Amino acid sequence: MIDPMISFQVKNVVPMNVFGLDISITNSSIFMFLVVVAICGIFLLATREQGIVPTKLQFIVEKLFFFVGGIVKSNTGKKGVEIFPYMIALFLFIMFGNVIGLFPFAFSYTSQLCVTVGMALMVFVASIIIGIMNQRRTYFKRFCPSGIPGYLIPIFIVIELLSFLFRPISLGIRLFANMVSGHIMIEVIAGFAASIASIAMFSYFSAVPVAVNVALNLFKFVVCMLQAYVFVVLSCMYLSESLESQTH
Repeated sequence: MIDPMISFQVKNVVPMNVFGLDISITNSSIFMFLVVVAICGIFLLATREQGIVPTKLQFIVEKLFFFVGGIVKSNTGKKGVEIFPYMIALFLFIMFGNVIGLFPFAFSYTSQLCVTVGMALMVFVASIIIGIMNQRRTYFKRFCPSGIPGYLIPIFIVIELLSFLFRPISLGIRLFANMVSGHIMIEVIAGFAASIASIAMFSYFSAVPVAVNVALNLFKFVVCMLQAYVFVVLSCMYLSESLESQTH
């Protein structure tokens, strides 16, 4: 059986080294670039025709806008409009990265820990910057709310600070772990299905493992969509605390 971990190996496609710094073009960066181009292409095609009756592609894109807009509004309120462009870009980037791993010979960049944690760190840093801009000094009161006994303040600050710092780690690892485990499961079961189908090639039972494999891929597709949804929801929740004004 083929090692399922092979599909997660980052390979240098165009080796590049500048002043000792490795900036090689990898299979991961190539698929990220292709996904960005595909997303931009879809939006350009969807907005090319400005008619009264929307095209099918325009209808799908509009529904996607309303879907992500609903997530942002329900978790951040009216001020969430400011972060909506970033959230929809993040949702599409993660969703395409998850789904593309279901195709043969494709590389799922969301199965790389450095990518998922990197996206989580961007949300984390943005929440700090936005929080300080909106709340000024009161932003740091979150680590020590009023009413805490004096002897518990140091312990409380340490606990809150650790909880705050673990946010990007947990957010990135959650997506990474779900994608890796899901893709490994699909590849292992697909290998077993191919073996069983080859044994029972000329019988009715040969269709059973194939049908099971198709069902699992459909289930995995739903999971890919769900993971992008969860990542955006948690990102909005973290940013919502920073979007609150200084008076709240």
